[in-house]
Amino acid sequence: MANLTYEQFKKETALSIKNHLPEEYQDYNLKFQMIQKSGYEYEALLIEPKEKKGPKAIPALNITDAFRQYEEGASFVDIMDKLADIRMNAKIPTLNERDMFDFDKIKDRIMPRLINTAWNEVYLENKPHTEIEDLSIMYAVRISEGKDNLADAVISNDLLNIWNKTVQDLHDVAMSNIAEQRPLFCNLAAYMDFLNEKNYIDIDDVDPDDYDIPFFILTNKQKTKGAIMAANPAVMDKITDKFGKLYIIPSSTEEVIIVPQTAVDDVRELAKMVKSINESEVRPEDQLSNNVYEYDAESKSLCIVA
Repeated sequence: MANLTYEQFKKETALSIKNHLPEEYQDYNLKFQMIQKSGYEYEALLIEPKEKKGPKAIPALNITDAFRQYEEGASFVDIMDKLADIRMNAKIPTLNERDMFDFDKIKDRIMPRLINTAWNEVYLENKPHTEIEDLSIMYAVRISEGKDNLADAVISNDLLNIWNKTVQDLHDVAMSNIAEQRPLFCNLAAYMDFLNEKNYIDIDDVDPDDYDIPFFILTNKQKTKGAIMAANPAVMDKITDKFGKLYIIPSSTEEVIIVPQTAVDDVRELAKMVKSINESEVRPEDQLSNNVYEYDAESKSLCIVA
């Protein structure tokens, strides 16, 4: 089975994958589908029951990435085992269908996320969003939340129309939902041990004089799509009160780096650093921007400065 083309690889996967799954999956349907994410897309294999009771999130097995692993030398059997393991061990959250279409029942689950507008032009076409400079805030319904089981459903224009709500309604609810969330704030010097919660700082307790390197990582408690915290006035106002005017370095969609402006001699050098790191170290799908921003405490928003 060596030297398969991509189409041959897909065909063999469809023929073989159930041999790596237990009995309960033998009657499941298989289908390939393009999955579009912010910043990238891939082809996925969906293995789903013939009868679905209510909306379910079916794990999308990344066939594009699986074929890349095959081309790099991984054995076909090992790849099938890994795909089967992902499908079997995925925690599939279930939503009550009626709740999903009832805005009042779902509004507390609506969460914002931050992406680059131009880099996601096609992806954003059918999704409500709010633009901030070269970025956009988009919105998702939090289906489930747990240590290893975080799932969101991105909100489409169709769903917004069903709710009979405006983008501003959606924005207000989403930002309100994260306004009181405790962010994760960590000095860059402790980055290598960022998973250790003892390194998280309560912003109210920060003393700026305690840090030789005044660079700080900011994200959300899930450490997923946490760059949105830079657009959260409830958080940014607190940091500004402690450090004064701030620069925001968009290290990825997962997190940003906060730097007091007093610690930077030339903001243009920060912009060069961001572009260099994006090109060499950050996956394209995780990149947020090549620009550097400042937080404007008066407008409660982000502004490009370099």
